[in-house]
Amino acid sequence: MRTAQIIRRFAFSEWGGTESVVWNTARTLHETGNPSEVFATRALSPTKDEVKNSIQIHRLHYRYPRFPLSKEKIRALDRKGGDPVVPGLRGALRKGEFDILHCHTTGRMAADVRAAAKQMRVPYVMTLPGGYFDVPPAELSQMVKPLSGTVPYGNIMDRLLGRRVDALKLANGIVCVGENELSPAKERFPDKPVIHLPNGVDYDFFHKNDGSDFRKKVGIRPDRKLLLCVSRIDYQKNQLMLPEILALLGEPWHLVFIGAPSEQWYMDKLREKIRLMNLTDRVTMINGIPPDSPLLSAAYHSSSAFLLPSLYEPFGIVVLEAWCAGTPVIASPTGGLKTLIRDGETGFFAPAEGAPHEWADLVRKLDEDADLRGRITDAADEEAQEHYSWGVITEKLLDFYQEVQRIHRRR
Repeated sequence: MRTAQIIRRFAFSEWGGTESVVWNTARTLHETGNPSEVFATRALSPTKDEVKNSIQIHRLHYRYPRFPLSKEKIRALDRKGGDPVVPGLRGALRKGEFDILHCHTTGRMAADVRAAAKQMRVPYVMTLPGGYFDVPPAELSQMVKPLSGTVPYGNIMDRLLGRRVDALKLANGIVCVGENELSPAKERFPDKPVIHLPNGVDYDFFHKNDGSDFRKKVGIRPDRKLLLCVSRIDYQKNQLMLPEILALLGEPWHLVFIGAPSEQWYMDKLREKIRLMNLTDRVTMINGIPPDSPLLSAAYHSSSAFLLPSLYEPFGIVVLEAWCAGTPVIASPTGGLKTLIRDGETGFFAPAEGAPHEWADLVRKLDEDADLRGRITDAADEEAQEHYSWGVITEKLLDFYQEVQRIHRRR
């Protein structure tokens, strides 16, 4: 089966959960004899087209039909929430002779995927963006903030080119990443194939590493105990609480952030808080690590705990990475995390706001109780290996593709 994986952006320098899903889906499909290509915009990527691990990656010209848009606003939209026009997407897809199209974004690109699928007479499926049914209002407000003071000019062309359609409603199948979104999706689309297919993880990559060289490579003293947070620096991720947890723990604890900022103002605010709390020498900030770098795996292995205090989290693929590395997880009970983590069994929950002492207490508890730590990490490792390896996930996805194809042929 030949598939196209369509995503809004695909930049190895600024990686995220959706990029990881698309990349590993394409890679594993290819390894199982099902060729797959990736289609994206050129957003945040200096490279137009490339072949990586035998996977063809197409990056197409795009624009946001708003005026005026500064370079700063364009970059903000590139990072989060942009709805671009991609003039060459339909034609590029039609050249591929694909059996099925899989769209991992919404808006204009999804409408173009729908149009291409119709012309090619093949089905298309859509992955629901995280939080589609329950994204917090504050998140929506921040996503559209770069559009403030701009005027849209693409509405007429959208109508003429058929982009004013509900691509999700017309899709031949729907993939829900979070289990919390499965029931709402089935209720809204009762006559459509809908599947819960969580994000996966490269178990072997994150499992096989002792982390011995991480401190030396990033300049952290060997006597420090590390707390790790891997995620883009963003208000949604709520990293501003982490310095408070670090202050409560005291020496020899050290906090490591890995992730590029999606909101520069939030990064500036985080740096300023760290400075005002006199924690600069106990915090290391790394502006992203390539997803296939051994240094990323080493960061997990060298850490005593992984912290994810998100205000909202559609799924939480970084939790899977921590599980594979044997690093205990403490996270906020929000979004997809509520069904991913079993509190007290594969990790712990703590409030996202107003309770840094609860996080600090859990860190101490895991650090001091070796038996508890062992039970948590063993259960999490088993969960990751049995249910979230990319081989397991991709096998289920292929079955779903085939079901969608069978239904499509009968119509």
